[in-house]
Amino acid sequence: MHHVCRECRRDYPTSDLLTDHFIKSPNHAYCELCDEHFDTFGMLYDHRDAAHIYCRACDVVFRMRKGLARHREEQHADRYCAQCERIFQNANNLREHERSSVHQARDVACPMRGCGRSFVSKAALVLHMESGTCASGMTRAMVDKLATKLDKGGVITNPARMIGGPSSLPDKPTVTKMWATERAWNGSAYECYLCHREYGSLPALNAHLRSPAHGEKLYRCPTRGHGCGREFRTLSAFVQHVESGSCGVRRFLVEIDQAIGQLSRNMKRLTLA
Repeated sequence: MHHVCRECRRDYPTSDLLTDHFIKSPNHAYCELCDEHFDTFGMLYDHRDAAHIYCRACDVVFRMRKGLARHREEQHADRYCAQCERIFQNANNLREHERSSVHQARDVACPMRGCGRSFVSKAALVLHMESGTCASGMTRAMVDKLATKLDKGGVITNPARMIGGPSSLPDKPTVTKMWATERAWNGSAYECYLCHREYGSLPALNAHLRSPAHGEKLYRCPTRGHGCGREFRTLSAFVQHVESGSCGVRRFLVEIDQAIGQLSRNMKRLTLA
């Protein structure tokens, strides 16, 4: 009795050999456990995810969950979260996940008047202040000016790169409301004249221009503090770099905590009614 693969027009003397062909052939999206064919390999992988104990990264099916867990711990240890049973694209994404609110308590409170929000890290707190979402009215420009003013020795800042220089803070800081006009329309989208990225609306383009995307790299990882000399456009990015421990500057963490505390106290005084 012959066993025929109609798609490939090949005969096999036994059903086992035909099944082996289905499994190994690049032309067949076949699940041997269910004896089922799928139209695409994407549909097959989705089926295995849903119906079987499966490592998509290696395309391997396991009979028991503990076998899959052991495989992930051995083969994907640098990007596998055992607690969440998730494999991340790379080790950096895993570290970001481990530092997120999924695994970290939100115990860094915003000290600003009228806010009351809490965050998982100092970097997240500073980003909150820079983003303009704090109820106190903090902005990135205010953070930059205060950081430059407080960092008198230029350990982590380069005041020369600040637009207008490290001038004293005004009583009522202003924020630029509009950087681009209708002239940015190129016929199909609003285009950034600096990087040529396109946006569907003028407010979206202006949000891009007000972001740190084209700002000067005002902050630097201090080499004299065992750092790497890398430069950053925002204080939050620098603090995140310190907290990540990606270079020797982690020894500088105590000083960073003190600086953030001083920064917060000064900001709080500025926003008191």
